[in-house]
Amino acid sequence: MHGLSDNLTLIATELATNAVRHGGTPARITLALRDPSTGPRRVVRLEVEDSGPGFSYRSHTRPVPVENCTGRGLLLVDTLSSAWGTGPTATGQLVRAELWA
Repeated sequence: MHGLSDNLTLIATELATNAVRHGGTPARITLALRDPSTGPRRVVRLEVEDSGPGFSYRSHTRPVPVENCTGRGLLLVDTLSSAWGTGPTATGQLVRAELWA
């Protein structure tokens, strides 16, 4: 469980930082534990919603120079989560990440 909390903390930090830095608006963070009726695993879901303009991760993917110390946040989210994605909301965008508990 210690690895889960470390990964969840890092993902929350990255997504909240992106919301503040790129959205430029206050953000809402939601954390939920889902216990699916099918399948053996529980899922922790983290959502960060802001009212910024949003963006598509796939359209902004590019190699990051080693000397650049920013720009790796979503790569970390992708590596540490079991699933993640973005989507528009009525007032901006939502970024979500799921981890198996």
